[in-house]
Order: sequence, then C-alpha cells, then structure tokens
Amino acid sequence: MTDEIDLVARERPDVAPYSLAAKAAVRRRLADPTGRPARPRPRPYLLLAGGTALLTAVGAAAVTTVLTGPQTLTGPQTRPATVSAGVVRLPEVSAMSAEEVLGKAARAVTDLSPRDDQFVKVSSQTMYEASVVGEGDKESRYLYRTKRTIWLSAGGTRDGALKIDHLEPRAYPGWPIPPEAYREKGTEWMRLPACDSVRDTAYTRLKKLPADPEKMRAYLYDRPHDDNPPDTGAWTAVGDLLRETYVPAPQRAALFKAAATIPGVTVTENVEDAAGRSGIGVGRVSGGVREEIIFDPSTYELLGERGIVVDEKQAKAPVGSLVASTAQLEVTVDDTAPEVDDPHAGCG
Repeated sequence: MTDEIDLVARERPDVAPYSLAAKAAVRRRLADPTGRPARPRPRPYLLLAGGTALLTAVGAAAVTTVLTGPQTLTGPQTRPATVSAGVVRLPEVSAMSAEEVLGKAARAVTDLSPRDDQFVKVSSQTMYEASVVGEGDKESRYLYRTKRTIWLSAGGTRDGALKIDHLEPRAYPGWPIPPEAYREKGTEWMRLPACDSVRDTAYTRLKKLPADPEKMRAYLYDRPHDDNPPDTGAWTAVGDLLRETYVPAPQRAALFKAAATIPGVTVTENVEDAAGRSGIGVGRVSGGVREEIIFDPSTYELLGERGIVVDEKQAKAPVGSLVASTAQLEVTVDDTAPEVDDPHAGCG
C-alpha cells in the first residue's frame, strides 16, 4: 500500500498538514494512467468523499448514549432521498441569521465521552466528484462512491484505521463514465499513524475548543488557511473539524453558530442528507457549486454534506445537479481499532 502521507507531501509539499479525510481523498485521486496526478477541483468540503444520492437509512434510532458497553450516536431517520436524473429541486435559500435559526433548535442533551485510550468510530457512505486528466490534457469526470469506517484515537496517541469499500461509480451529470472510474474495486485498508494530523482532530483536543460562538469564530479564522482568503479558510475549517470525528455538544453548538456568521454563508431549512434525514443546511458557493454542511436541528451533530450546481459554466454540469452527497451514519466508541499491516504508513 502506498503511504498516503508521502502522496500528500508530493502533491502539496509547502502547505499545512491535511486532515485525515483530505489525505484519503488525495490518495484516492492521484492515480492516473499517464502517470500524472489527477487535477482535483477546489471544493473544500469535498475533500472527504461525500455520500450516495439514493440511500436507505439503517434503522430508526434516535440520539442515544449508552451508559455501559459501546456508546452510539445516530441521527433521526426519515424516508430515503430521491433524485431524478441526478437533478434536485433546490429549496428556497433564506439568508437567516444564526439567532433566527438557533431559536428553532434545542441544545443537545446527550453526548459521548470516550476515554483517551479509546477510539471514535465513524461510519459513512460517500459520493463525490473525481477529475482525471488523460492524454492531451483531456479531462474526464465521474462521481465515485464509497462506504467508509474510520477508527480515530480519542487521545490522539494510538494508531487508528480506515476501511474503504469501493462502490459502483456514477456519471458526473452530462459526462460519460470513463474507464478509470472502475479501476478501484473491493475493500482497502489504511493504518492511520498517531501523527499531528490525527492529534488535530482527536476528541481530547476538540473538547478543549471554545464553547462560546464568538471565540469559536475567532478560532476558525486563526487556523492555517493555505492561500485561501480568510472567509474561505474559516468555512473550510468548519467541515474539517466535523468530518469523520466527534465534536462534543457544547463545541458543535458553537461551531454551528459561528459557521452561520461567515460572510457568504446562508442557511436553508429542511435539507436532506444522503440518507434522507432532514437537517439545517449551512452553505456557501464555491466553483459554481453550493456546498452545504447539514446539521441535525436538535443536536447540531453532522448529518452529512451535499453539493448542488448553481452555475453551469463553472461547474460544467446542469444547474440543480447533485455532484456530492454524504451521510455520516453512525458514531460509536470502541476500545480497540483493527490492526492494519501497512509497513509504509508513517508520519513523514
């Protein structure tokens, strides 16, 4: 197995470390039949492979905390989402203030509390855009899909693991599926060393983040933003902090409120994730796509993400096309993580 950290270093050697999700996405997209790297589109939240457009939610569990044995957190379930020919009808986007939205949302009353020696386990289904550059700089696009399970050290001190089940790809709206889309099949495992990128999203660090919305907003703007404008960098940081990890209830409430105040961000009610669960979509337009992070309206937990085309010329797809959709299906606490034989995995 190729070391994901080395691949990321070769792709972008002079920037701040990627999150685990970004590393996995970069590793997934580098391979190209010509030997040249694929050219990823600048979609910050899409750096985690997003979810399927049609997905039946598993079970009908509400938010729970089990006092003994494994702890589980799942969102409320509704009917599966349906998409006609990859095009969805956008709900009316209302630029509501954080105060207006939060007046309708209750504070989370349950929370997970993993010990430092335990692991946060997150299961998700994903779909997101891939771009491949072939001979003569000919570009191909498709939507690649995965099932993902990640074990992340709660204390940031133990090696974790990532399991990726590759699913059948789908066509990027208006584009044929290229042969490269079928190249990856089956199941892939990665060992996640306890490096700085792991510790950055460890539960013990996340629970120390500000619980005050104004201080959380300042934290988002103070994080390294590469070469992005401050507002774009702050928006990217929101997804990076939520994706494939677990943020305690006070911090995720502050994060939700802070995200809604970033310039260019609007809030939409009744947005469905890939599992058909309805939540509050906090979104921002980038590259002709409205990128939405979907929060549970009662607990502020991450339900999923989606990308809807709003500018056909920039996104190279019809307006209303669904080009990304995710569902973070379950978050649990485990005592151990699978041991992965990955001799190339390391911290650089």
